[in-house]
Amino acid sequence: MILTPEQKATFWRDGFLPYPTLLDTEEVAQLQQLTEDIAYGRVEIAADIKGIPILEKEATVARGEVQAASPLDELRKINFPASIHESFLAIAKKPKVVDLIAELFDEPDIKLLGDQIFMKPPGHGSVKEYHQDSASWPFLIPQNQITCWIPLDDATLENGCIRCIPGSQTFGLLQVKHLPQLLTEEMKAREVPVPVPAGGCLLFHSLNLHHSSANTSANRRRAWALHYMMAKTRDLSTSEEVHVDYISVRGNSYAGYV
Repeated sequence: MILTPEQKATFWRDGFLPYPTLLDTEEVAQLQQLTEDIAYGRVEIAADIKGIPILEKEATVARGEVQAASPLDELRKINFPASIHESFLAIAKKPKVVDLIAELFDEPDIKLLGDQIFMKPPGHGSVKEYHQDSASWPFLIPQNQITCWIPLDDATLENGCIRCIPGSQTFGLLQVKHLPQLLTEEMKAREVPVPVPAGGCLLFHSLNLHHSSANTSANRRRAWALHYMMAKTRDLSTSEEVHVDYISVRGNSYAGYV
């Protein structure tokens, strides 16, 4: 067992759980270097997967409002790292990572439904407004996924750590247009900032409401978000709902499921 009963109970009560040490220093350094190599074009990657671009620039950079100091600092996201490079895929399948997810689900069979690296460059890394990850894949049933959010740099109060609203995963899937009515000052006062050191992780339920502030500090804040689901999840997506191919990372696959 990796998690204590108390940690599991905290996750299902609050909808999130920080876990301080998941990757070792060598793995963190490898992934830091790899994000830099991708940004500088030293690693050959596809331009897109199923029409979704791999590299996304910060909006202010794309509009010419900000001149980034380097190609690394131009980027807002690297999409689907586990689908484009074997080093990311190896860590996405790492036993300590997937065993952690399996313990929370209390299910042995796990798939990766997608992943991104949020780059949060120093000085102009943009805010990520309140949202639920499940809103990106409402076609998955049940709406019971877990994000393993791994900082590649220390995620601090100053550079844009994740902030969660405890218990908000019990609200069900919300429409964006309804969030302003829900997110009163009283509700936002409940939010909990969760600083996490590089190589640790924040585990949160896909229905948990969370956000991150802009990075106005001088320190970069890269973080890799891996979205996991039980292999016995149904996919109701239509042809208009594009997603990458799901990756089996632990246990078995089942006919009629993802």
